[in-house]
Amino acid sequence: RDDVGAALARRGLAPALAGTFRLRLVNGQEVEVATLWTLYQTHLKDYDLDAVAEITHAPKEMIRQLARDIGTMKPVAIHQGEGINHWFHATEMNRAAYLPLMLTGNIGKPGAGCHTWAGNYKAALFQGSPWTGPGFKGWVAEDPFHPNLDASAPGKEIATHAYTKDEEPAYWNHGDQALIVRTPKLGRRNFTGQTHMPTPTKAIIFSNVNLINNAKWAYGVIRNVNPNVEMIVAIDIQMTASIEYADLALPANSWLEFEGLEITASCSNPFLQIWQGGIPPVFDSRDDLMILAGIARALSDVTGDRRYADYFRFALEGKREVYIQRLLDTCTTTKGYRLDDIMAGKYGPPGGCLMLFRTYPRIPFYEQVHDSEPFHTDTGRLHAYADVPEAIEYGENFIVHREGPEATPYLPNVIVSANPHVRPEDYGIPLSAEHWDERTIRNVKMPWSQVKRTKNFLWEKGFRFYCLTPKTRHRVHSSWSNVDWHMLYDSNFGDPYRVDKRSPSVGEHQLHMNPQAARDLGINDGDYVYVDANPADRPYLGARPDDPFYKVSRCMLRVKYNHAYPYNIVMMKHAPFIATERSVKAHETRPDGRALSENTGYQANLRYGSQQSVTRNWHMPMHQTDSLFHKAKVFMGFIFGGEADNHALNTVPKETLVRISKAEDGGLGGKGIWKP
Repeated sequence: RDDVGAALARRGLAPALAGTFRLRLVNGQEVEVATLWTLYQTHLKDYDLDAVAEITHAPKEMIRQLARDIGTMKPVAIHQGEGINHWFHATEMNRAAYLPLMLTGNIGKPGAGCHTWAGNYKAALFQGSPWTGPGFKGWVAEDPFHPNLDASAPGKEIATHAYTKDEEPAYWNHGDQALIVRTPKLGRRNFTGQTHMPTPTKAIIFSNVNLINNAKWAYGVIRNVNPNVEMIVAIDIQMTASIEYADLALPANSWLEFEGLEITASCSNPFLQIWQGGIPPVFDSRDDLMILAGIARALSDVTGDRRYADYFRFALEGKREVYIQRLLDTCTTTKGYRLDDIMAGKYGPPGGCLMLFRTYPRIPFYEQVHDSEPFHTDTGRLHAYADVPEAIEYGENFIVHREGPEATPYLPNVIVSANPHVRPEDYGIPLSAEHWDERTIRNVKMPWSQVKRTKNFLWEKGFRFYCLTPKTRHRVHSSWSNVDWHMLYDSNFGDPYRVDKRSPSVGEHQLHMNPQAARDLGINDGDYVYVDANPADRPYLGARPDDPFYKVSRCMLRVKYNHAYPYNIVMMKHAPFIATERSVKAHETRPDGRALSENTGYQANLRYGSQQSVTRNWHMPMHQTDSLFHKAKVFMGFIFGGEADNHALNTVPKETLVRISKAEDGGLGGKGIWKP
């Protein structure tokens, strides 16, 4: 494993790049082996220029030019974000993006590399190690039975013990279930590894996330999952749908109001930032840390056990700096920094300093390329082939193109390949299967010439629009969706006077649509439309048109003609404030028609439904394995299997097909054509 780069050369080893050979195993058996370069000569025949142009709809000359550029330019970088990572097979797309960069030496060098963006996972910036101490783990997982109450204790002396297990919320919004399917061929099969396996959700406490509003299959969660949850506690700084559906709501301070020091850092531009708010809290709110500390103190008061409060002792005593210094002491990226020096501006602006990475800006895998260190894999090398049993079983040992389990006009989840070394298991599931979990696990391979003649049953039923859901520039995820100015800027239908009382507020959510596609359906610019996905499972399992909750959860919004979108693509921005039972009641009963919930003051961005009306959660099998060997997220070490944010399920809202139908005229009072 360590014989990489210069170490390989020192041993006089020169591995063959191409060829097929016979090798004798330790048991005496002879087997045929081949280099990956040779195997990919066969594998990539499925992806010739004609096939790739048909699959991607990209012009052939553009594909040629991209190949020439990657092969001849130095350096080359590929940046891809949620446009890619919000699809079911994003892992295969990322593997595919890495392959040409690996072949051309565009890894670990300034200006080169494959950079993927989806979320902003900062915990890994605070790396622990055997030589520095626990790092981030000491921040979040100090042993509650042995807390160190000595304010002067070095961070390395902090005892850590995780009595919890990472559990992805994606199971909660998948009906609180693992991926277990009864197959025709192999019977009951569990595709969720033990390191990923969820437990039934009994209580949820979350902070600084609009968890229910943003859950894929949100109305399924509200209707079918949350009634079985015994307590939901939401901590936030504004009235959200998650607050409205919670049992308890605890108001938090904004960054401007923080009463004590807080710490964060940025991922690609690795500056550490420590700051405190500048104004007193406007309302009766608390810092996030003090809310948790207050809960712990209350538990001590109720039970008489001081250990709850002791766990947050320095926060309760107004000495949270102790925890920050311990974090700085124990991370490879901050070791040696003193909090007082940082706040005094010794390293730049007060509260700021550069994290201790080898390069600036950060260059992933710099050490592997320049210092001949092994990559963080089981072989010490970047992989173009996955030899874990699940990858072979699922047909993803080679980097392949797969159509999605839903968002495709072709056979759902089909593998585009004729490679004899891709040997997927189909579990006996017929090609006509329509259940979402059967489509998720069925592994069928076909050459492109055959795939392009197949049909998706949903496409045949009229669900012929891909629904893209990018982030908006006028909100932060879903935050501040109820601010008047944001609603005005975020929509072509903003109106501070609300002349049309159907509008839920001074602005409303909208659907961008190709004008010809809209006209072909009898839809005018500004009309209200219904956006529906597969009715078998959306907007929630068991939905019926005569159910009042169906009206709440069925997505209705205005159409905006937009020539930028191809015929079969529509777009609505991600994570608006969803319609709830209370907001719909307000919209239908208030004289002014606003979707402003009584008592809570929650302001919805839609009259009915939301983006989440057409999404559902998908359980990609390759994200649930126990066999994957990988670096731990926040420690210089290696683990197998599941780890939150690292090897786990992710939600993929773009994996959906929708049908568009007219609901109401866009003109005033629901008559005629909308006019600005």
